[in-house]
Amino acid sequence: MHTLAKVRGVILDVDGVLLDARPSYHAVAEEAARRAIEPLLGAETARSVPFDRTVEIPAFKAAGNFNDDWETARAVALLLYLRARGEAPPLGEFLRNAQGRGVGGLFERYPGIDLDQESISRTCAALYGGDKCKELFGFDASGRGMWENEQVLADRNLLEAVAAKFPLALYTGRNPGEARLAQKICRLKIPESLCWVADGRPRKPDPAGLLWLCHVLLKHAPRNSQVLFVGDTADDLAASRAAQDRGAPIVYAHVEAPGDTTKVLARLLAETAEITV
Repeated sequence: MHTLAKVRGVILDVDGVLLDARPSYHAVAEEAARRAIEPLLGAETARSVPFDRTVEIPAFKAAGNFNDDWETARAVALLLYLRARGEAPPLGEFLRNAQGRGVGGLFERYPGIDLDQESISRTCAALYGGDKCKELFGFDASGRGMWENEQVLADRNLLEAVAAKFPLALYTGRNPGEARLAQKICRLKIPESLCWVADGRPRKPDPAGLLWLCHVLLKHAPRNSQVLFVGDTADDLAASRAAQDRGAPIVYAHVEAPGDTTKVLARLLAETAEITV
């Protein structure tokens, strides 16, 4: 990051930035993947295929075009299927085979394996939503949803102070219901008009959301003002660079460790201490 002294608005990703997605979305992706390969390999084999979620899910995210966790679940299912058959290359080579095109690129490289995205997505939604599935995804499921495992990553007092000083926006792959749930967990109240979510609009790494949010956040700001965007995936970084290339005054902060969001927010407040927004 460069100086944050000119920042007059903040755009936040949700998972990995505001909320810890490892015990929710990442756990959902692995479980849904194992369930998807059970009909092909049997339950015992599906459960025994090695997979280190703490290391390997972040590798998918770092490869680009795996921002959608439901699509990532299908890619993980493919990897587990190939591993069970002794046909999987090392993870790095497997991800390079996607050629930067996410799950679509992988299934072009490994065709003919029956792993239906719609079915996997429905399993993911049921696992994540549980009793809230109808509210979040439009169909009934039951039980404890994995969303209940989510913890706030940012220091709440700092987050509250930033929200009181700056206009905030969300730029996330969550759908509208999931984004509202995230705000409830984080105790945020961001207008829906400032939440760029997965509701049919262009998805990351397309920079359209960042360009639009920058325009709205800085509409009444002084000339030469900037927006801070805090993200954590390769798609966040790619979207930020693409928006910057189109002239968007974005300062990008990349979160890698759980405490990084708090550090970024603390630095923002320190460098804008004399500024009234």
